[in-house]
Amino acid sequence: MRMQLSRLWLALLLVSGAALPSACEGSELAATPAEPWPTGLPRPPSAAEASGLKATGVAWTDPQVRQLYLEQVAAIAGADAELQRAGKSVEARARAAFTARHDARMTARAMMQDAAAVEALRARDRDKYGSPDGPTFEHLVERAQQKGLTGDAIFQSIIDSAQRTDAATNRSMGL
Repeated sequence: MRMQLSRLWLALLLVSGAALPSACEGSELAATPAEPWPTGLPRPPSAAEASGLKATGVAWTDPQVRQLYLEQVAAIAGADAELQRAGKSVEARARAAFTARHDARMTARAMMQDAAAVEALRARDRDKYGSPDGPTFEHLVERAQQKGLTGDAIFQSIIDSAQRTDAATNRSMGL
C-alpha cells in the first residue's frame, strides 16, 4: 500500500496541473529549466516518438521527463504570440494552446518509465475530468463559464492557464 501511494504521489508530481481556467495557488508560468539536457539523449516532440524511442531502450529520468514537459509548455507563449500576430481569433489561439498543453502531457506520460505511475495519472484524470487523458477543451470552457467568464475571456483564460505549471511539482523535481 505504501509503495502504491508513493507511486501515485510521484506520478502526480510528474504530470500534474492540467490547464485550468483560472490561476492555481502555487502555480507559475512555465519556464525553460536551467539544467542542461544530457548529450545524446533524445527530446521527443510527441508521444508517438517518445513511445518509439522507449521501445528501442531509450530511458529518461523523472526530472528529465518533467524538464521536457516544462520546455514544451514554455513554448506555448511564443506560439500564441505568433498566432496573435497572424490575426487568429482568441478561440483559435485557445484551441492551439490547449492542444499544445495536452500534447505535452501525453508526451511526458509516454516517456515515463513506471507504467503503474502512468496508470495512476490516468485514473486521477478519469476521476477529475471524466477522461483518462486530462480535461477536454469543452470541459475547460464549461469550467470557465461556471466561474462567470464569458466571451473571449473564457478563451483567454485557457491560453493563460495552458502556460502555468505547478511550482511545488517543479521544485520537487529540482526544476
